[in-house]
Amino acid sequence: MKAGIKSLSKGAAAAFAVLASMSLCMSFPQPELSNAALGSSILNMMENLRRSLDGTAVQASILAVALFLLHRWNERKRRGNYVLLPLVCFFIAIIWLMAEGFVQDNSLQSLTSGTGQMLKCCIYLLGSAWLLTQLAVALDILVDSGADLSWKSEGRLTAFYRRHSFLCPFVIILLSCVLPLILVYPGGMNADSWNQAGMFFKVVRPDWGLYEFTSHHPPAHTVYFASIIALGKKLGSANLGLFAVILLQTGMYSAVFAYSLYTMRRLGAPRYLRLISLLAILFSPYFVTSYPAVIKDNVYSWAILLFVTELVYMLYLGRDYWKSKGHIALLVLGIMSSMLFRNNGKYVIYPMVLLLLIIFFLRRRRGEKKSLIKPALCLLLPVLAANLILGGLMSYYDIKKGSIREALSLPIQQTARYVLERGDEVTEEEKAAISAVLDYDNMAADYYPMESDPVKDKFNPEATTEDVLNYLKTWLKQGLKHPFVYIKATVNQNYPLVFPFEEGNQLAVGTLNKYHLHAAETIGITDVELLPRVNNIRNEFNFDLMYLPFSGLVCNVSVYVLVLLFFCCYALRRRLWDFFIPALPLLLSLAIIVAAPGIRGTPRYAYPILYSLPVVMSWYCFIANKRKKDSEQ
Repeated sequence: MKAGIKSLSKGAAAAFAVLASMSLCMSFPQPELSNAALGSSILNMMENLRRSLDGTAVQASILAVALFLLHRWNERKRRGNYVLLPLVCFFIAIIWLMAEGFVQDNSLQSLTSGTGQMLKCCIYLLGSAWLLTQLAVALDILVDSGADLSWKSEGRLTAFYRRHSFLCPFVIILLSCVLPLILVYPGGMNADSWNQAGMFFKVVRPDWGLYEFTSHHPPAHTVYFASIIALGKKLGSANLGLFAVILLQTGMYSAVFAYSLYTMRRLGAPRYLRLISLLAILFSPYFVTSYPAVIKDNVYSWAILLFVTELVYMLYLGRDYWKSKGHIALLVLGIMSSMLFRNNGKYVIYPMVLLLLIIFFLRRRRGEKKSLIKPALCLLLPVLAANLILGGLMSYYDIKKGSIREALSLPIQQTARYVLERGDEVTEEEKAAISAVLDYDNMAADYYPMESDPVKDKFNPEATTEDVLNYLKTWLKQGLKHPFVYIKATVNQNYPLVFPFEEGNQLAVGTLNKYHLHAAETIGITDVELLPRVNNIRNEFNFDLMYLPFSGLVCNVSVYVLVLLFFCCYALRRRLWDFFIPALPLLLSLAIIVAAPGIRGTPRYAYPILYSLPVVMSWYCFIANKRKKDSEQ
């Protein structure tokens, strides 16, 4: 009986390996079928499947064997069963399947247009869910095994690194920045940065008029970099002012990432994780294109990394953490920078501060009431200070409050899809409520599934609070009536967060922007190409890295998000609750991205996750190893 169960298990695993192989080799456009296939449902399904498989049968068979061997290795190495992980992987597989349809025509019609397509959907869903589960289990086994790289040499360099675990990576990262700084002089700026500069310098654009200074972009970031440019302009060169901003950012970049690598070593993180992290910092386009460009997301993401790192130390050092003036100063800096350099930073900091205060309150013992005062002050005072600074800037520069439309990005996108698909069901009352806030008549035509800006940009600036509330009531009512429309709108916009099979990245940031040439001319910033040929080679090299094996993995947002979700499952399985304290800012950032205008082509929105994940993984390895050692004693 045992042999039968084992053989059945092997047979089922082999079948799933074949399904997973087919799902990886499958394309979803409806293929042209022969006349014979059109007259038989069975032939229809088989020929549809055959014509939808890319590559050869040999390639698919080799892949199936490799996946089966991976499963057998997992079965031999794993400890215990997984319950939550397969459910999470199945949910992700559903998003993958929907994404395959959205890639074709931004709808799900190609998935359900016949029995052959339905068969492909079943194969894809089961195969992808099984594949994700096997990969997640294999990663868990690797992390849990303690396997690591070993250094054969214990020479002077190794000894020097051990004595100077912060200085070494700091110098290496700083030196790697020298050539890019020369090539991008005076520095990169995207459309948002030019808008911010136009606001600060009160530029009047011929076709727009005055760049109105609003809090649409974080005022602190605007004033920070524009003031330095203004100082450079007074000294004779706005270009030098912009370059000074880039130099400051380079110092921040090198210091924060060196600190994260130092922390990973202190936690005893696997060498392979530290090496991969260092290589990503030195070469990954998602990293090396951030410091030479003035973009609000860059400094904000480094601030989140600093904040997450201090959360790790808060848990690692316990009560001793609050005795360290250095750690407290870095915590304050992380909190304030996260709030000031990105408007949505408060949606990460506020929940985290509240959670920490609740935890400290619940953990305190009788007779130690004073111990709660210092942590509370260290958390609350920087929040208060950040708000006071923001209020002072708003008042001093007469900055107008930004539109509420930014907070309504996702509801607006869902409404637009509802009007597109269910416009014939919209009542006059609902239409009036939507029209008071948005351009209802052009909404369906403006709807772009991957980004809410085309519809959101037509938000009525004169809409009252009552108008917005009435719209939200209509939004809720329509969502309850046809929830799947909202689900499709959300997944269609955000599937790149977990779907790794569609590549399309936009990273190159030059000095000038064609839409803001007048602002550049007014401010006095010019494009300087010192070594254009070398810079072109560098840009092409960065672009190629995003599509090559292995290097492309660290240039894919979905890989980071999937690993984050997998580690959350591992922590829940082992009940490592302390893992979630530094992981929560990443999860909150993920939720913010889902509610944002869109992620496709804008990986910078995910930088807080990308940059902080190695430290969070290192923290998981530390507490998991500590749990294992404690259980063995």
